[in-house]
Amino acid sequence: MAGMDTRFRELSRNVAIPRPWKLGSYIDAVAEFRGRPITLHPVDTVDLAGAGCGTGSGLWIAKQDSDVIVYGADTTEWHAEHIVAHELGHMLLGHGPDRADGGATGHTLAAVTELLPSISPESIRHVLGRTDYGSSRERDAETFADLVMLQALRPRRDSLLHTTFFRDRRR
Repeated sequence: MAGMDTRFRELSRNVAIPRPWKLGSYIDAVAEFRGRPITLHPVDTVDLAGAGCGTGSGLWIAKQDSDVIVYGADTTEWHAEHIVAHELGHMLLGHGPDRADGGATGHTLAAVTELLPSISPESIRHVLGRTDYGSSRERDAETFADLVMLQALRPRRDSLLHTTFFRDRRR
């Protein structure tokens, strides 16, 4: 865990977690840091489960010049944001494809193009879905998402100091 704490602190310096928390602002910051646009595509979780994502939680589609995060639209806002943060974690932690050749399997490409017909198979570099919860990179991405969400909810220290010590006590 200490290794992940260090990596998270470093990444948080490079890509600040917005205060107040706004997922869109964080996505924009990650996209700017990586030099690639990121778009979100909410879909029905049942449809997502058959597209290379074992439990239907989330999917990262790395195209030639941009990234797409697909997540279940029929979940709570908190869970959807956690799923997106998990996929952003994969990106920021440098996780890539499972396969040595770097591509997606024919089955995965077919599932993705069925799920999102607007994405051409030729534009896809790789697809990363949650299929192995026991792998170190899945644990790291999950820990990253947990840390992002916890950081997003922490009260700002300056506002806490201000309201505690510098408030006008004459009222």
